Amino acid sequence: MKLPYIDIHNHSLPGVDDGARSLDESIFMLRQAADEGIGTVILTPHQKPGRECADRDRIEEKVRQLQTTLDEQQIPVKLYPGAEVLYSYDMTAFLRREKACPLADSHYVLTEFLPDAEWTYIQNGVYELRNAGYIPVIAHTERCLNVACDLDRVDELRESGCLIQINAGNLTGLGMDRLKKSAKRLVKEQLADIVATDAHRASGSRQVRIADCAAWIRRKCGTSYAERLLYENAAAILKDEEIPL
Repeated sequence: MKLPYIDIHNHSLPGVDDGARSLDESIFMLRQAADEGIGTVILTPHQKPGRECADRDRIEEKVRQLQTTLDEQQIPVKLYPGAEVLYSYDMTAFLRREKACPLADSHYVLTEFLPDAEWTYIQNGVYELRNAGYIPVIAHTERCLNVACDLDRVDELRESGCLIQINAGNLTGLGMDRLKKSAKRLVKEQLADIVATDAHRASGSRQVRIADCAAWIRRKCGTSYAERLLYENAAAILKDEEIPL
C-alpha cells in the first residue's frame, strides 16, 4: 500500500516569509498537498540568524492556528513546525536560545547554504552543528554548487551524519536544467535521503507538486528507495529517530 507522503520543506505558512502571502493561499496550497498524496507537512519558513524573521514561538503558534483552520475545513493534512535556517557562524547559538525552529521539535535542522558557499565553509558549518548535537538536513542540495559538483563531497556530508534533501520540482523539469541534472544524478546514485516540495506559491513553478516526481523515482530507482525518500526517512525525523544511511 502506498503511504501518504511527508513533506519536510514547505513555505505554506502565511505571512512570515516569501511563501504563502495570505491565509487563503496557504489553505489552497495545503489542499494541493492533500491532492498530491501528502498527509503530513513540516512548515519551514526562512529563518536567518541576525536578521528579522519569525522566531520559534511565533512559528509554532501560527502552525497551531493553521492546523485548527485545516481541521475545520476537513483538509486531511497534519502540520508540524520547522524552519529553513540559513547557516551562519551564530546559527548554533540561535538554536540554543530556542529562536531557531528545528524540524518537528527534533534534533534535525533544515539547513540552507547559499548556492555559491565555499566547500570549506559548508564543511565547517556541518561540523559545528553536529558537534552541538544537531543533524543538518541540507536544503535543496542540488543548488549547492560546491557540493553537487562532486559526489565524494556528498558522500562526506552523509558520512558525517547529514541528510541530503532534493526539491521535487527539480526532478521533474520545473527548475533550471543545471538543477534538474544535479538532482537526477543525486537520486539515481541513491545519494539523496529526502525529496520535498519547497513549495512557495499556489500556482506556477513553485506550487505543491510531488506526485509526478514520486512516479519518476519509482520508475527509475524502485519502490523501496522511493518510499525512503518520500516517507520513511521523514517519518524518522518526526519521531526524532536516527536514520541509517
